[in-house]
Amino acid sequence: MKRFTYMIAVMMSSLLVLSACTEQDVTDLLEVTDDVLTAIEKEQSQEESNKVAEEEPVNESTNILKSKGTIDPIPATLVRPVDGDTAVFAFDADDDGKEEEFSARFLLIDTPETRHPKLGKQPLGDEAKERTAQLLKQGEITLEFDVGQRLDKYSRILVYVYVDGKSVQETLLEEGMARVAYVYPPNTRYLDEFEAKQKIAKNKGIGVWSIGNYVTDRGFNSD
Repeated sequence: MKRFTYMIAVMMSSLLVLSACTEQDVTDLLEVTDDVLTAIEKEQSQEESNKVAEEEPVNESTNILKSKGTIDPIPATLVRPVDGDTAVFAFDADDDGKEEEFSARFLLIDTPETRHPKLGKQPLGDEAKERTAQLLKQGEITLEFDVGQRLDKYSRILVYVYVDGKSVQETLLEEGMARVAYVYPPNTRYLDEFEAKQKIAKNKGIGVWSIGNYVTDRGFNSD
């Protein structure tokens, strides 16, 4: 946030002197600004990768991409919750009787951050994480893949999560602890159901929907 404020200040100062600049000066200034923004984006991406690496195991098994058929539910055990929409599970991905740990990202939802390198702790981030942890400890866990991509760019498995047959994603959405997000076809099997649950929370004005202008198409507005 401080870096962003600094960049705005620099750009505003630059605008004040544009009238005294030649066309070449303006071109050079725009090229420098673009280089700075590119460097910041690379730094943010690296910091996010470091955050994932610190908290979650790397999913190295290639068999996970074809395990248990296409979308059959897989029994799993909770190792630890990481965030409201992320957890580490153990399950037999290779059907060899040996359980391995895998970090998992919950499909089609997003919850507020708890320890993001840039955003820090967002409102209701801790509450979402605690609610997810509570749900995952209430019964037998099963994971379900969709028909498309199974790993995200951080090598986390992309799954629908159930406890005693009830969708964890739907519960979080209905209680206002999450928003529908990261919609990448063809992994959209339950999109309609999730949006219907989100609408319930939004109409009630509960959870993330109780904070004005907090939920945006790009995430949660910490400001």
